[in-house]
Amino acid sequence: MPFLKVSPNIEIFYNKTDFLDPWRDKPVLILQHGNGRSGEFWYRWLPRISEHFVVIRPDMRGVGGSSAVADVNHEISIENCMSDLVAIIQAESNRSVYFCGESMGGILGIVLAAQHPELIDKLILVATPVFISDDMKTRYAMGHGSRLQAMKSMGIRKWVTETSVLTRFPPNSDPALINWYVDEFAKGQPEVLVRYSELVNSANVSNLLPQITCPTMAVLPTHGQITDANQENILSTQVKGIQIEHIDSKFHMIHLTHHNECIDLLLSFLGIHSLHRN
Repeated sequence: MPFLKVSPNIEIFYNKTDFLDPWRDKPVLILQHGNGRSGEFWYRWLPRISEHFVVIRPDMRGVGGSSAVADVNHEISIENCMSDLVAIIQAESNRSVYFCGESMGGILGIVLAAQHPELIDKLILVATPVFISDDMKTRYAMGHGSRLQAMKSMGIRKWVTETSVLTRFPPNSDPALINWYVDEFAKGQPEVLVRYSELVNSANVSNLLPQITCPTMAVLPTHGQITDANQENILSTQVKGIQIEHIDSKFHMIHLTHHNECIDLLLSFLGIHSLHRN
């Protein structure tokens, strides 16, 4: 379970899973979590994908096992997230890697593929928005002036519980899964979680999409509330040759609720035909 020192006060933690035979070719797959989460949120993917890849699950600075952050406005930025990912890839691989990001993790993947094309072999975007629409900003504000005000006024746990039921998990989800999600999310420092939400709210990577040159696949819910038809149209028209696949859901956490379907699509996209066996 490596740590990588990226500044005098910051160490980035990442899980590395390598169950491949020592003599085999060892392609690296980066699984990047989204806003407020950690590498632990990919746990349902590991049994299957670790048969084919060395799997790296970084924790963004300030969350999971990575160092706490004293000055969130200075230390937490898209630029620093990029430099952390570049450092991890260069430390763990001597060639380009596969990168799969969910939600904000996919936004980071877009930036990485556009700005560092030599590092990314293929890019997979899971429930990844190009930007947060005004409608979603209003819904996540939960009757407050903004999403950030709601998180501060309601408290992290209440805010993430109510928004999880609203947009992340379908009504038939196991309540224990939602409780676990909330517990894990709420482990983060409140000021760190607010800062990441601020980054997501202000992010817009539309201008970077035409710069992506690697093969790219987007896996989106069919009636996504965050990744709606407008977002899908932007991806399909701006990313050359993008492959867009759908999961039958209108909720955002498809990498948790429909993990086997997502994994099937990823493996097929990466040229591995190993569909889920019931």
